[in-house]
Amino acid sequence: MAAKKTKKSLQPQSAPTASKLNLVALKPLLKTPETQTSSPSSVEPSLPVETPTSVETPTHPDEIDPSLPENQDAIFQAIGIIAGEVAFSGKKTSITIADKQYPLFYSSTRKKAFEALKIHINSTGQSQQRLIVYPKVIHFPKPEQPYQIGFQFVGFVSDNVTQVEETTQRPSSTISNDFQDGEFKLSGLWQFVPICQTPCITIQKNFSDSRLKFIKEATLEQKVNFLKASHIPLIWKNPPVQPFRFNPELEKEQQGNASFVEIKATFLPLQDVFEFSSLCSRPSQKPPKSLKASKKDKAQALQAKNQRKQEKEKEKEKRSSRRPLGV
Repeated sequence: MAAKKTKKSLQPQSAPTASKLNLVALKPLLKTPETQTSSPSSVEPSLPVETPTSVETPTHPDEIDPSLPENQDAIFQAIGIIAGEVAFSGKKTSITIADKQYPLFYSSTRKKAFEALKIHINSTGQSQQRLIVYPKVIHFPKPEQPYQIGFQFVGFVSDNVTQVEETTQRPSSTISNDFQDGEFKLSGLWQFVPICQTPCITIQKNFSDSRLKFIKEATLEQKVNFLKASHIPLIWKNPPVQPFRFNPELEKEQQGNASFVEIKATFLPLQDVFEFSSLCSRPSQKPPKSLKASKKDKAQALQAKNQRKQEKEKEKEKRSSRRPLGV
């Protein structure tokens, strides 16, 4: 049978779990490429936490349940439900889970649903809410520097209203029924990345003609920013397939590939990490078609960003030197 873990008791109220998980695809977002490029309303990130140590290779990996299906229609995605105390402070929004505060972001395409959340909380006085979210993990260049976790708002669920109409064409109740509080579906590449000591599920941009057209017309920096992948740190004990790790001593043909996996995982706020719960389909060596920036484009975009930063600093020094004495 597929590997199953006992869920942590972080769900204050759980919703029934559907027998088959087939949730919010990113495809409805394809008609609005600006969704991916719009700058979310942000808040200051939560305090960094100690990064969980990397997973050692197990002696006896769990076997894959032969009855698990192969999902031919799989896509890259990361979505789930969190429950916590929502707080608004000017343009900043946060949610507190297990006494830990996390930044809550939203994009311009979610503004209507986000405003509905505000109205709902103000009218009912109930700040404890169940939110449908994308995990948002901020990594830093040095792998020993702890990553920071936040969440991007998608919609909210309550007894009387569910605001997710802008997110999916599926019935809004499906999302809340398929997940318990703190539970996520993660579909991506299972691998180690240089910027994180913990293995991750890498979520890339799903391919579409509209996205391809958008990046062809975008500037280099817009393109790189749009195609930025999300790396979700995951604890997975005895995985049936090991996370891919790049070996600089091997030739490209000998490296192998990261497995594409679809799993359910639980968010652990005390450790700021996700933990494997169950497989949704058989791991595959053929990931869905996706878009990603090349190393060359990334390097050129970073160089342009640093150059612009240096120019701003020089301009600031010039303005400062022109000030009359005593001013």
